[in-house]
Amino acid sequence: MIKIFKIARLEISILFYSPVAWLVLAIFMVQSGTGFFGMLGSFQELFMMGEKADNLTQLLFPGINGLFDKVLQTLYLYIPLLTMGLVSREISSGSIKLLLSSPVKIREIILGKYLAMLYYALMLMAILGIYSLIGATIIKDADTGLIGAGLLSLFLLTATYAAIGLFMSSLTGYQVVAAISTLAVFAALKYVGGIGQSIDFVRDLTYFLSLSGRTENMLNGLITSADVIYYLLIISLFLGLTILRLKAGREAKALVVQAGKYFALVATVLLFGYISSRPLNIMYWDVTAQKTETLTPASQETAKQITGQLDITTYVNLLDQHVYAGLPVSRNTDLSRFEDFRRFIPGIKMNYVYYYDATDLAGNPNMIYQGDIKGLSVKQIAEKVADNLQVDLSNFLSPNQIRQIIDLKPEDNTFVRRLSYNGRYSYLRLYNENNQFPEEAEITAAIRALIVPQQKIVFIEGNDERSISLKGDRSYGLYSNARKTRKSLINQGFDVISVNLNQAGVPYGTTVLVLADPARSLSNVATLRIKQYLHAGGNMLITAEPQHRAAINPLLTPLGVQLSAGMMVNPDKSTPPEVINARFTGKDKNYFGQMKNTYANVVMPSAGMLELQPADFVADTLLQSSPAGWNKVDGFDPASASVSYEPQQGDSKGEKPLLVALTRNVAGKQQKIIISADADFMSDNLVTKAYNFPFINGIFKWFSNGEFPVTVKRPAPKDNALLINRKQLSVYSMVTLCGVPGLIIACGTVLLLIRKRK
Repeated sequence: MIKIFKIARLEISILFYSPVAWLVLAIFMVQSGTGFFGMLGSFQELFMMGEKADNLTQLLFPGINGLFDKVLQTLYLYIPLLTMGLVSREISSGSIKLLLSSPVKIREIILGKYLAMLYYALMLMAILGIYSLIGATIIKDADTGLIGAGLLSLFLLTATYAAIGLFMSSLTGYQVVAAISTLAVFAALKYVGGIGQSIDFVRDLTYFLSLSGRTENMLNGLITSADVIYYLLIISLFLGLTILRLKAGREAKALVVQAGKYFALVATVLLFGYISSRPLNIMYWDVTAQKTETLTPASQETAKQITGQLDITTYVNLLDQHVYAGLPVSRNTDLSRFEDFRRFIPGIKMNYVYYYDATDLAGNPNMIYQGDIKGLSVKQIAEKVADNLQVDLSNFLSPNQIRQIIDLKPEDNTFVRRLSYNGRYSYLRLYNENNQFPEEAEITAAIRALIVPQQKIVFIEGNDERSISLKGDRSYGLYSNARKTRKSLINQGFDVISVNLNQAGVPYGTTVLVLADPARSLSNVATLRIKQYLHAGGNMLITAEPQHRAAINPLLTPLGVQLSAGMMVNPDKSTPPEVINARFTGKDKNYFGQMKNTYANVVMPSAGMLELQPADFVADTLLQSSPAGWNKVDGFDPASASVSYEPQQGDSKGEKPLLVALTRNVAGKQQKIIISADADFMSDNLVTKAYNFPFINGIFKWFSNGEFPVTVKRPAPKDNALLINRKQLSVYSMVTLCGVPGLIIACGTVLLLIRKRK
């Protein structure tokens, strides 16, 4: 060790007796700080204009164009300047022969030179530490764990770059060639992850060797044993290669023996890399203040209940527009989408089934890229697509073969995953959004659906009710069973079906029975079955429009509720008189968290008023009208420019109940019923308005006793302000961008002058 430290000290002195080391420090500090203080100034202007911003630590450091992100983009340019002469200088001057013949072991020479580079890497990190200290001081409640993880990540990356540069320097006596070769290796390690992705063995090998993604994980605050070991293994690999390279010049051994040593070294590194990257062997440390790189407690609790193997089978249709996301070339990217869950469910097994099939070729958006397909069979089209994608059609099951395994027609043969655990199934789909893939809430809901009692939502049909299958403004499909809508019930853990009570009874295990605005009176058979269901303590959701009160009131009478004559009027002249902005007034806010907002209103057009006299139920009015509004008994034309209040005609002003929740205990359990005097607030054309969707989610969360939809929200970040003014920020900027770099240059100049005189 003494010899190693002596060599390191000598190398450091050589490094700092040249202007390069000093210039790199100064340029690195100015380049890093310019963007950092620029972003600080931008946020300060934002706050001065009265705007708000939170999560400042993330934004200023690892975020896009943040301090660490900028350094990550340019760090690779500095290291070759420092490492290009480590060994090539000895080779070109001939001093390498003296070193190899001296009583110093080759590994001591290499480790000594590398130790000098680590010292310089620490100096670069010290510069970043100055900015980190400034950030931790001036950001309110700064996330210091996130900053610390970023510094560690960049140090490990710099150390890895240094090991690579040291090896490349040992291959040539030309320093410029060594620098260029080092850059080439950096580029190779960055892009090697995209090589051979269609071949399983090659894909795993190149993915392990790739630098891409590892630094980003740590920059965002998640330190894993796999990433740390990866850096240490790559460092060990290139240091070992350097030692073997220099030994080969001194030892006269057969080429086969020397090649065997290289092979053994590479094989050992890959073996340890493979072992360390197995899910069961990975340790995690989320150092962020809000634990943003870890599943929320709700998801963790769900994951802990999976004790065995969880199969996730992805069905990839060659003729689907999302086929590329499931092909082998995209496998590692696809697997990474479940990485957070693997941490808590190591038994996840990912399976992929490839097939080709189509339910509607004419409406298939993927076909517009295939040219003229008129007159072609499904197989001929598949052959054409396979040729365009450069994949082997023989790896894809035919329509008949896939249909013998699973019926994907209900999913329109689109990209879909089926989760399987202990004989139960659930599905994950892609959505019509910018981010098409399921996120934590949807994945957790799909997993939770495998381990809790099935939540079955049954819609009654047969009496001109709102449809969940037909498209239209009045339909209920968007929030209930739209497979391409992220927040629909079917993608949030519920099973949604429909039943005609004229032909069959209420399905066993129904969580909530939904009667959605029947336009015609129900038959005696359907009415009897609903009453029997309610008498047994079943949950129910009833919505109706004022014009359909005759069809719905016979069912409401036994519940102590009636849909009153007339229609509610909105007194606000700036909006149509029939559009009511209902206020949430419910007592139980556990399931309606978003409705606590002062401005959380539910849009209810053409709403009626409820008359409440429930004898056997406890009533809780969830939505009320405005105190200034009134119920127009005779109704009115929505196209009217104005609607007048006429008490002599029976109009009544004030807050009126529009949606009520009824509860009572039946057979040892709580029965839940919701009645709404408006049916449109859940329709396809209004669910995306204001707080309608959050309120609807709250309704079904209440019915499911909090099981679904899964809540994955985190506490709001506290780092939402800067603690200095513009003048103080200018002082910080001047000192770090001018004063410190000037001092570095001055120290370097003085040292070089002293050395020159000597």
